[in-house]
Amino acid sequence: MNRKGFLLLAIGALLSLHTPAQAHQPVALLNSDTTAAKGPLLVDGTISFAVTAAFTKAGQKKAFRAGFKSGDNVDVQLLIKDKSPENRLKNSQIPSLTITSPSGKRTTLKITERTNFLETYTSTNYFYLSRYSAPAEAGIYNFMVTAKAKAAVTIGVGVKEIPGEVIRGAAPTPTPTPTASATPAGYTMDQVKANNSATKCWSVIDSKVYDLTTWIGSHPGGAGAITSLCGTDGTSAFKGQHGGSGQPNSRLAGYLLGPLAK
Repeated sequence: MNRKGFLLLAIGALLSLHTPAQAHQPVALLNSDTTAAKGPLLVDGTISFAVTAAFTKAGQKKAFRAGFKSGDNVDVQLLIKDKSPENRLKNSQIPSLTITSPSGKRTTLKITERTNFLETYTSTNYFYLSRYSAPAEAGIYNFMVTAKAKAAVTIGVGVKEIPGEVIRGAAPTPTPTPTASATPAGYTMDQVKANNSATKCWSVIDSKVYDLTTWIGSHPGGAGAITSLCGTDGTSAFKGQHGGSGQPNSRLAGYLLGPLAK
């Protein structure tokens, strides 16, 4: 191999070491997620999720949960987008994040940095504000986000770039013997049709109901790719747009509301 070819290979290898990781799977906290018990459960907290919490005024709270096993690591980052008004806020105005372990140990993340980070999937610039990493206790961790002003934050949880499961409502409890139980009624098609706008966009995909509202402004294919699904059974259209691509399907899982009522 000549000298020029060797240099090109060396440069390529160096660049590959600095290629940003894939985007975390998005999970948007709802206004009703005011306590950890009401908020979504990230079944495996070692899988990478990007949990967003938007607030209109100080004092508002949003929360979620994440599950860990003994031997896992709890990896959490607090970020804001590099855009107004968030990038103009003082540290004292940025929402706080408190993590409570299964044993009751509480940790409130301190803002220690403003390090720029480019999320390549949506070409969005963020600032890292705080990072937390510690050995996990086995069980469910609670995460509480409290607003200090009008702002939005993103909480990065986990590191594994694979699709993860998100559950809303009570976590399923295993039983020693099979028992008959009622099937959840789910959401009706009339409810889906009623949420047919850019400000409230629900869609049915593969007999499951999704709230796609927060995906409208960040979809790489433009807002129309999502608004065309609002209020409809969007199964065929979604699969026609994305096929079996892993990344869009991973993002879709973060918007799940529940099953479509039969």
